Amino acid sequence: MTYNLSFPGKTIFGAGSVENLANELPSEAKLLLVAGKHAEKSGLINRITQILSDFELFTLCGVQAEPPLSAVDEINILGRANNISAIIAVGGGSVIDAAKAAAAIIPLDGETSDYFYGRKSIPGQGLFFAALPTTAGTGTEATPNSVLTDPETEIKKSIRHDTMFPDLAIIDPELTYTCPRDLTAHSGLDALTQAIESYISRGANSVSKALAAKAAQLLFNALPIVCADLKNQSARNDMAEGSMITALAFAQSSLGSVHGLGHPLGSKLHIPHGLCCAILLPKILRWNQDFCSEALNELALSCGCADGNDFIEQIEKLCKDLDIPDNFRKFGISSDIFPFVLKNCRSGSMRSNPRHFEDTEILEILESLL
Repeated sequence: MTYNLSFPGKTIFGAGSVENLANELPSEAKLLLVAGKHAEKSGLINRITQILSDFELFTLCGVQAEPPLSAVDEINILGRANNISAIIAVGGGSVIDAAKAAAAIIPLDGETSDYFYGRKSIPGQGLFFAALPTTAGTGTEATPNSVLTDPETEIKKSIRHDTMFPDLAIIDPELTYTCPRDLTAHSGLDALTQAIESYISRGANSVSKALAAKAAQLLFNALPIVCADLKNQSARNDMAEGSMITALAFAQSSLGSVHGLGHPLGSKLHIPHGLCCAILLPKILRWNQDFCSEALNELALSCGCADGNDFIEQIEKLCKDLDIPDNFRKFGISSDIFPFVLKNCRSGSMRSNPRHFEDTEILEILESLL
């Protein structure tokens, strides 16, 4: 087997590690701090600002969920106007994705749509970029992808380049301690999905599988504890570490059809990404089971389950306990959107799935979600 491995420039994990931020940045950098609404309301931005008091600092708060191209353009405009040399993202996956894309595009010309649709390409390294996640979920602090949405076309996909790995990722579990239950559940199930899909991916290798197995173990065991007791710091720490490790895994292996289908479904139905993945996960695992039984059995054992079938049953129970619906009925799904999903689901994630799905099979899956 031959494989390549790529990781963020530097990763720091641990409670309280946000205090190291200033020491890890380029000296005399002109900074743009990009944050979400929760980070602003919770006072986290004030804390970060104090940590960065020796730097010239500009701030942009309020990046919306499932970031549109315009959110990146707003960051680009501010960054170019002020000759920013480094960007720091503090927030969930949406904030980090938007800021990551901006860090790549600001030194270039053109708008975000030019790179989203391939009219222009990213030639290489952009601005220095640091990511500080406040949720345990997407893992975008450890990947070279930026997932964006064009509201006009309803297309959701990634801008990606090998140089878009963060230069610095600080995963401080304390930043996740105030995450509400629904967001904790949805982002946690997204991370668990990523661990599972990475392990059974066609692109998996011995390193990615070792990382994915450890991530799945941490997430599978900690998620029900955290959602029952949001103040359980030990389980919160495991969630943050598991989310980080699963991203290190799937950045090497790619994902699977939960994410392949989840992007067009989530975009069309306006469903948060983590929730969309959680709804799809048990069904897609059933479809995949016979095509990855050995790998799924291995992963099940690492998570304390008897075998792959028991693992799927436990995931179904976990989703039910966390109030995850088993279809998209409440979100207004209809067969009218099936052509859009078919057209836009053939991503790298779908190609990495252990089972190839014909269009007729995808339609059958979609019918089961009505």
